[in-house]
Amino acid sequence: MIRFAFALLLLPIVTPCANAQPAQVVVIRHAEKPDDPENEHLSPAGVKRADHLASLVTTDPTLTKFGPPVAIFASAPTKHGAGQRTSETLAPLARALKLQVQTPFASKDGDKMAKMILSTPAYSGKTVIVAWTHDEIPKLVKALGIKPKPAKLKNSVYDMVYVVSYPQGKATLATFRY
Repeated sequence: MIRFAFALLLLPIVTPCANAQPAQVVVIRHAEKPDDPENEHLSPAGVKRADHLASLVTTDPTLTKFGPPVAIFASAPTKHGAGQRTSETLAPLARALKLQVQTPFASKDGDKMAKMILSTPAYSGKTVIVAWTHDEIPKLVKALGIKPKPAKLKNSVYDMVYVVSYPQGKATLATFRY
């Protein structure tokens, strides 16, 4: 009986917190890419959009209603250097918030990214920002609890914002363009 009671006391420590859901997860695509397919960085228009994103995230009432973001994630660059744009898109925001852009998962691992975000107690009731590649955003948003998953973004769309919120623990999706 004492072992059972002790095991019950340890249960919250060893299992993910069911109430660890963030208030919202904001998912965006990386900013504009250059015309040169060999260039893995943002275009001048992309740099401008990244600067605008920093302002948007810190002033828009929808994005600030739970306070400033507590974590910023981008898809990890590949071993060949591709995939820099997601981190570059969030760099101005990271500087403004004095946070680091974290890149723990490749864009194909949106399910792992979502699982980590949804089970981290430090994000409970807070805002988390994620920049991802456009072809993998629907999979990530679905893994964050949205069903059915949203349609794939067109290659030319860089301004879509997905806001996944969790009122009463159920995932809801709102989108807007910036």
